[in-house]
Amino acid sequence: MNKVYYIKFKKREDLGSVSEKALKVFLKAPFLGLIQENDLVGIKIHFGEEGNRGYVKPEIVKPIAEALKKRSQRVFITDTNTLYIGRRSNAVDHIKLAEEHKFTLANIGIPVIIADGLSGRNYKSVDINGRHLKDVKIASDIVHADFLLCLSHMTGHMQTGFGATIKNLGMGCASRAGKLEQHSNVLPEISKDKCSGCAACIKWCSADAIIMEDKKAIIIQNKCIGCGECTVACKIGAIAIKWSENIKNLQEKMVEYALGVVKSIGAKNTYYINFLNHITKDCDCMAKGEPPICGDIGIMASADPVSLDKASVDEIFKENGEDVFKKGYPDIGWADQLRHAEEMGLGSTNYQLEIVE
Repeated sequence: MNKVYYIKFKKREDLGSVSEKALKVFLKAPFLGLIQENDLVGIKIHFGEEGNRGYVKPEIVKPIAEALKKRSQRVFITDTNTLYIGRRSNAVDHIKLAEEHKFTLANIGIPVIIADGLSGRNYKSVDINGRHLKDVKIASDIVHADFLLCLSHMTGHMQTGFGATIKNLGMGCASRAGKLEQHSNVLPEISKDKCSGCAACIKWCSADAIIMEDKKAIIIQNKCIGCGECTVACKIGAIAIKWSENIKNLQEKMVEYALGVVKSIGAKNTYYINFLNHITKDCDCMAKGEPPICGDIGIMASADPVSLDKASVDEIFKENGEDVFKKGYPDIGWADQLRHAEEMGLGSTNYQLEIVE
């Protein structure tokens, strides 16, 4: 069984304490001894949307970056551009936002690189021979990295139930074309009876696929990219996705993209850390300070992304006495991503938990 390292939080943890604990579990990374002087080492992260406060903070990243720089001076921090329109949809605005959140060379000692280029079009095809996809479109600068450390803030998610390492790999390392490919069969629908005509969904639609007709919102299906932002924007539940085969397929495609990342870099050259604090119903793409749905748990790390996500889910449910992700999105079978990941050989749901003091 694969080891999952677990360091628990106390009731109140300041940022300095969280940073120290993150460094402790990071130093368990088996790939540290493999890094050579000139290797390109990427730290994959989510910089947080404007207004979001749940993302992994730069104060946590800096000590880890300093530890990596003792092995190689070619360490960088990275993310990819979003499918939806916003400040993370192109590299210029994305880097500016990262800087506003204090991810700067001066502050953390490593540069920010947006891995799929200026507008999200830079990718390399990686053969995977999956159930849905024969090859996947991974951001070029992820593929070209020699080592990858994936730092994930665990949250709920409107399309996958929860998002952690597998999502950070599969969706987070895909180019825009790759993100679209994963979402291509997930299209929302609007109930005219429920729609109030407030037009909030139009503001969040990145594809200009929603129009008003007779004071009701309508989705133009052939323009919709399936990003799901409108389902969150609608506060009265008038917009919904058919939570059935479509969502299952999205999760399985996401897993196949995650497999493409690991295949391109090498399983021995990757390591993963999940932050189980400020766990919200929705992901860090939401531009708001969303309240947590449960208490803070701790930090987990592993060389196996599937073991890590499974252990993280197990511990959250154990500490809270219920499935907090199912409670948030009762119609989503979040376990589909873990099952398919194991079937595809991405990792194992069997793990050995080791407590780190």
